[in-house]
Amino acid sequence: MGYCVTEESTPQTFAELVAGVEKRRRTVTIYAPALPDALAEIFESRHVELEHQFLPEGASEPFLTVTEDDRYLGSVDLPAVYDFGHPKIHEIGSPDLVEAAYRKLTSMLPDTVFSSLDRRQLLATSREIEDRAWRVGTGRIDVGFQALSKLEAQTDVYEALAERGLDVHLYGLADWRPPLLDRVTVHTDGGELGEVWFMAFDGGKTPGQACGLVALEHAAGFEGFWTYDPSVVARVFSSASRFPANHESELP
Repeated sequence: MGYCVTEESTPQTFAELVAGVEKRRRTVTIYAPALPDALAEIFESRHVELEHQFLPEGASEPFLTVTEDDRYLGSVDLPAVYDFGHPKIHEIGSPDLVEAAYRKLTSMLPDTVFSSLDRRQLLATSREIEDRAWRVGTGRIDVGFQALSKLEAQTDVYEALAERGLDVHLYGLADWRPPLLDRVTVHTDGGELGEVWFMAFDGGKTPGQACGLVALEHAAGFEGFWTYDPSVVARVFSSASRFPANHESELP
């Protein structure tokens, strides 16, 4: 599966992508004796409607639900929410990642703009996307971590994805020379790349596995969204298409 940009469609900037998603809001309802301050803080930086209800009869443990326009999207217990605030970072292919509490909650809050997320939370979301790509084993994955040097500590992840058979594209300001591997293409054409953390996986042989992430850095942290909507993922690829590949001689 691939994505292309037609002459009729001008690629959006990553900032425009975030602004377009910002209109979508979900409702998170906490069912507990009281609304814990820590949970209120976790959700205050997300564009969701936060509500509190007392535990329904017969429920023994606090939990939350996510809805959109009265459509039920899922529920998790509160320990999973605390993990969302400080997630564990698992290796790609790890069975622990499949069952991670962080993954359960992110699956219910796609296409929801968040603000003030830190790098650890973004890394956990990125790892979930990388893991999907690794498990599918085909397709294209685009990765931008602002500067290429921020990818240095994760060289083994992208080597593993390339060896798995994925077409890997790395984006960022050219302050480090990544290993030049088959199936790895580097893009360093400055501009917005220095301000955005993004990923896009096209789903490979399983288009329903397409997913992506866009996060713009501001003084207070990062603002952006993650998505499992193939049409939104296509727009992330389109935005990334504005940055051409570099020849080896152009790298530091």
